[in-house]
Amino acid sequence: MKKNINSYITSLAIFTAIFATCINGYSQDKKQEFSISLGGPFSYVDSDSPGKTVPGIGVSAGLRYSYYVCENLSLGIGVEYQTYNSDLKYNLFAGSYAATDAENENFQFRYKGTNVREEQKLAYINVPINVQFETRGTSKLYVSAGAKIGFASSGSYQTTFQNLTTSGYYPQYNVELFSPAFAGFASTNNLKTNEQDLDTEVSYSATFETGLKQELGYRNSLYIGAYFEYGLNNIYDKTGNGNLVQYNSKLPVELGYNTLLNTTVSSNVRLVSYGLKLRFALR
Repeated sequence: MKKNINSYITSLAIFTAIFATCINGYSQDKKQEFSISLGGPFSYVDSDSPGKTVPGIGVSAGLRYSYYVCENLSLGIGVEYQTYNSDLKYNLFAGSYAATDAENENFQFRYKGTNVREEQKLAYINVPINVQFETRGTSKLYVSAGAKIGFASSGSYQTTFQNLTTSGYYPQYNVELFSPAFAGFASTNNLKTNEQDLDTEVSYSATFETGLKQELGYRNSLYIGAYFEYGLNNIYDKTGNGNLVQYNSKLPVELGYNTLLNTTVSSNVRLVSYGLKLRFALR
C-alpha cells in the first residue's frame, strides 16, 4: 500500500515538474488563439427504441478561444450553435388504453399506425471545453478531446402515418366500433400531424476531434478534421400518459398526437454528432 502511494506521489511530481517546465519555457507571444468553425453534416437525436433512427443533416457554427500552455498543448473554451435532425420510423405502432367517451361510457380506445415516421428537429447552444495537442511544423497533426454542455433553444416534431386506424372496444356490449369518425373511430390514409413543440433538457456530451492544422502565415492557420460527439445523459423527461394517439373525449373528432420519445418503448434520448469540421484560426 505504501509502495503504491509513493509511486503515485512520484508520478504526480514528475507530471507537475514537466507541466511547470512547459509553462516556464514557453515565452512566445502567440499564446492565444481565436478561431471560427463550421461542422457537419450528421447531427441527430438517438434513443433506445425498437424503431429505426435515420440520422439527418445538422450543422454547427462556433467560436473558440484557446490558450497555449506549451507550444504543442492548449486549453480551449467556446460557444457554438448546433442543429440536430432525425427521423424515427416504425413499420407498425399500436396501442390501447381505457377512456371515457362523450356520453360518459367507458371503453378501450385502440389505435394502429402503419409506416409511422416522426421528424425531430432540435437546436442547441453549446459551450465546449477541450484540451488540444498538436505536433510541430507548418503542417501539424492535432488531437482534441473534451466535453460540452448544451442548452436547448428550440425543438419540434411532426408525425406522418401511411394509415392510422382507431377504434373503440366496449366490453359491456362486447363490440368494437371502427366508426363513426365524429366519435374518434376511423381509418385515415396519409395522415400528417401539425408540427408540435419538443421540449428537451440540458445535454452533456463527450467530444473528440483529430485532423490536420496547416499554417497559412505567421499568425493564421486552417484546421481540417473529423469529429465525433456523443451525448452522456438523457435529454427527454417523459410526461403525460405515453400514448402516441390521444383520445379527446370533449372533441373526439380531433385526436391528439404525442411524440414517439414520450411512449413507453423509447428511453435514454441523447444527442449524437459526427462529420468534418473546418476551423480558421488567428493567433
